[in-house]
Amino acid sequence: MDYSSKLAIGTAQWGLNYGVTNKSGRLGDAVISTLLDSMRANAIVHLDTAASYGDAQSRIGNLDTTGIHIQTKLSAKNRTCEELRAQLHDSLTELKTESVNSLLIHDWFALDQNEIDSVSQFFELSMNEGLTHHVGISAYNLSDLDRARDNLIVWDTAQIPINALDQRFVNAYELFPGIAFQARSIFLQGLLLASNPDHVDVIRFHKFSHSLGVDPLTLSLQFIKEQSWLNSVIIAPTSLDEFDQILNAANSHLPDLDFHSCVSFDAELLDPRAWN
Repeated sequence: MDYSSKLAIGTAQWGLNYGVTNKSGRLGDAVISTLLDSMRANAIVHLDTAASYGDAQSRIGNLDTTGIHIQTKLSAKNRTCEELRAQLHDSLTELKTESVNSLLIHDWFALDQNEIDSVSQFFELSMNEGLTHHVGISAYNLSDLDRARDNLIVWDTAQIPINALDQRFVNAYELFPGIAFQARSIFLQGLLLASNPDHVDVIRFHKFSHSLGVDPLTLSLQFIKEQSWLNSVIIAPTSLDEFDQILNAANSHLPDLDFHSCVSFDAELLDPRAWN
């Protein structure tokens, strides 16, 4: 089976002008429709969205998503369990579905103990009522996973940032057995693909790419492909051409490589929350 079947399509660009290197802006209806057809043709069945992605959920709701597994993410800051339930109801209404495949908390890192307790109760209720099949968190650090393990009665999914420069989570599957891990930020919000990088760590990655005779896109995906423990890999193409390039790179075949020299220890570079 082609590796492309492990991909999931992120939909931030469906509702927002999202991404520091995104020059195309919000995707048009025709592009989204063609993208959905291409997903099916390549056995890609997962869509990742969020209540905070502008009107992305509503646009998904207006599509024929038969056979597509939808994941959405909610904010839990300053929300009780009942308010979370209302927010999920709003998302399901926009998506025009009775349930989602998976449900994540977008801002887990920012929650206090009372809010965490509300999330735990909300997850149990949502699972028991059949509103979702999987629940979990969007993590930024390993400590986020620790807090989930220590506080959540029910959870089985974690979305993590991971790429050739950001290797903090490469052993997460050993530390948190039984959790399904989703990769995000595999191109570091597009910085790894920039034609004229200005950060020393990204420049080093490009030099490594050049030394191998491999383009940065293919090399970025090669690192991800070597993390065989990942359950899915989120990409967010800003055009059909970019989607085709990612597919070709995902299905290319390279020998395993040593990526240790690519590791960055620049915390601000690795965390988009710190970017201006």
